[in-house]
Amino acid sequence: MLSRLFTTRRYALAISFFWVLFIAVSLAWFYVQYRNNLFELAKAQARIAFEKDLLYRKWASQRGGVYVPVTPATPPNPYLSDIPERDIKTPSGKELTLINPAYMTRQVFELAETEKQIAKGHITSLNPIRGANAPDPWERKALEAFEKGEQEVSEVVSVEGHRFVRLMRPFKVESSCLRCHASQGYRKGDIRGGISVTVPLAIVSAGSSRILATTTATLLLMGIAGVGLILAGASRVSKDSARLEEKNAELLHEVTEREITQEQLREQTVLLEEEVAEREAAQEEAVANQRKLRLIMDSTHAAIYGIDTTGRCTFANKTCLELTGYSLDELIGRNMHDTIHHTLPDGMPAPVAKCKIFRAYSEGEGCTVRDEVFWRKDGTSFPVEYSSYPILNDGVIEGAVISFLDVSERVKLEEQLRQAQKMEAVGQLAGGVAHDFNNILQVISGYGSILKLDERLDDRQQEEIDHILSAAEKAAQLTRGLLAFSRKQVITLSPVNLNDIVENVRKFLARIIGEDIHLKTTPSEAPLYVMADLGQLEQVLFNLATNARDAMPRGGVLAIETGSQVVESPLDQESGLIRPGSYAVLTVTDTGCGMSAETCKRIFEPFYTTKEISKGTGLGMAIVYGIVKQHNGFINVYSEPGHGTTFRIHLPIYHAERVMDEESAKQAAPPRGGSETILLAEDDEGVRNLVLSVLTRFGYRVIQAVDGQDAVEKYSAHRNEISMILMDLIMPRKNGKEAYDEIARLDPEVKVLYASGYTADFIKNRGVPEEGIDLIMKPIQPMELLRTVREVLDA
Repeated sequence: MLSRLFTTRRYALAISFFWVLFIAVSLAWFYVQYRNNLFELAKAQARIAFEKDLLYRKWASQRGGVYVPVTPATPPNPYLSDIPERDIKTPSGKELTLINPAYMTRQVFELAETEKQIAKGHITSLNPIRGANAPDPWERKALEAFEKGEQEVSEVVSVEGHRFVRLMRPFKVESSCLRCHASQGYRKGDIRGGISVTVPLAIVSAGSSRILATTTATLLLMGIAGVGLILAGASRVSKDSARLEEKNAELLHEVTEREITQEQLREQTVLLEEEVAEREAAQEEAVANQRKLRLIMDSTHAAIYGIDTTGRCTFANKTCLELTGYSLDELIGRNMHDTIHHTLPDGMPAPVAKCKIFRAYSEGEGCTVRDEVFWRKDGTSFPVEYSSYPILNDGVIEGAVISFLDVSERVKLEEQLRQAQKMEAVGQLAGGVAHDFNNILQVISGYGSILKLDERLDDRQQEEIDHILSAAEKAAQLTRGLLAFSRKQVITLSPVNLNDIVENVRKFLARIIGEDIHLKTTPSEAPLYVMADLGQLEQVLFNLATNARDAMPRGGVLAIETGSQVVESPLDQESGLIRPGSYAVLTVTDTGCGMSAETCKRIFEPFYTTKEISKGTGLGMAIVYGIVKQHNGFINVYSEPGHGTTFRIHLPIYHAERVMDEESAKQAAPPRGGSETILLAEDDEGVRNLVLSVLTRFGYRVIQAVDGQDAVEKYSAHRNEISMILMDLIMPRKNGKEAYDEIARLDPEVKVLYASGYTADFIKNRGVPEEGIDLIMKPIQPMELLRTVREVLDA
């Protein structure tokens, strides 16, 4: 007990020591803060005095100084003798002299000293004009600091046992100062000098000393009171400890009795522990088996859940929870038919009596179903393929186990396959008619172009020929569009500015859409070059504008905008391909009737149309889709009924900045004729007669052949006369390439130009490569034919 009392007193003394130390540190900290606050207060007083003196000086500087009566205290300033108006005389005969700002400031400082102000000022400079303005050592040090960029210098100094705060700021030369100081070489912005202000700390600290004394006394009293309370508390703790000792002895006696009782209980506990250990081992084994079974179920790709004979969920694996969006707690005990299988794919309710899952646990029949849907927690559905089989325990049905797969991806792939097969069928159809149709168009447009050159035709006849040529060009565009849709068209790619294409077709689009539809174009500020076939991109705009016009029977707005976009993972909704990169974006928006989501999904299908019979072929958007695909781009459509439609076409940006000026100049140049002999091999009589007419009209001599074999024979008979061969690639008996190979054995240097109206894949299937040959595609305009013939002859 004595030792405990000694320990209590030792703790009390230690706490008292730290308390006194705390009071002493607080007193020292307060004194330091007091000194700092006193210094800051004196500096603030000095700044106020400086600003006041600076305002006096600025006022005088802005007015060029002030005039005062000449007195012994204010005699004429000898340093202003170069100013003609230094001394003036009033009409009453009173003499006045000019006091410049520095003179005035110095006199104010001298007056302030006689008035015994708190703050005293002194104007000074490193180059003083008057000796009285010379700096003392402290001021010189401050002025030198100003030359290095300092804006203020302050310090506490002691003079004759008294402490002062000295503060000094610079003042710079202003325009008004140059009147007096320009002769000294000063310029605007130079540091002229400064004003130092001296504030006695004794005056500033007069009121603060009482606060210091009061605070010191308070802290000392707190220290004494704290020590007293600590010692009184230690005494009370000692008395309480004595009482605790007595109670502790009583408790020790009671504990001894209880220990005897606990020893008896331990013997019984050992027996219980052995029994519990056996039960825990059995339970751990069951949990391990259950965990292993759960791990196997969660590791499978198939979703699995079980139900009892009432249709309520008894278990579900991880995949089932992920696909349905439910947690395990949400599914256990719920009726699974009402939860995820309540509706058929067509939207009709699924009666539980006809549910094959129900029959598995009610009748014991297993089944596999491939064409139904399950429903997620968020209300969306997904196609599934599921199997349901009963759970039997000694021949008694206890429920059913259902495994299912999300077949959304498979359904999507099957739909894409059907779409691709449909597009391929249309492509085969387009390729089959292309050759004959192009030959017909070749004759129509060719003879029309020849007629247009006839100067004897009047304006009406010229206009009628223009209609013929326009109709032929539209038919050619339709053919090219069909081939573009099937991706069998031979296209000519060159760098073109997307902004220029929009601008070039603007006037034509205005005619297509009508006057009641406002056409608005917004090209991007920077050029957008893409590798494209100019004619095909124009056809894309024509087709989209035609659809927009039909969607706005009462007028509206058709907006075309170009821009660029860096896409990290654009999803081509038709093919499912991902092509990240930089794209030029062509956006076509109308304010028409819009489309439903189902229509948007089928908009690019061939022969699909929402227009009335005879008002649409169903190929316009399919052609747009094919052209975009041929240009390695993709197209997306966004629409809602009553809110218009937006098409966004993404084409890869061509980063080169070259423009085909030379090619354009060559295409624009008029064709030149010649007198050479040309072997013409063409199996179509109409096309052959047309080409014969065109070539002979421009001076060429033509030898005709009706097929490949005839061409070989005609060349053998006239080989010394023929300068070049113009022949169709696909002809009876021998195709153009086979005929050329046989002719080349006679003359390896022979020049040949091929023509064809067949699609590229048809040509390749006949063993004729496109690479390394000069080939023009039908229908070709006579002027273009003449230019190409001339190029081959001159090569």
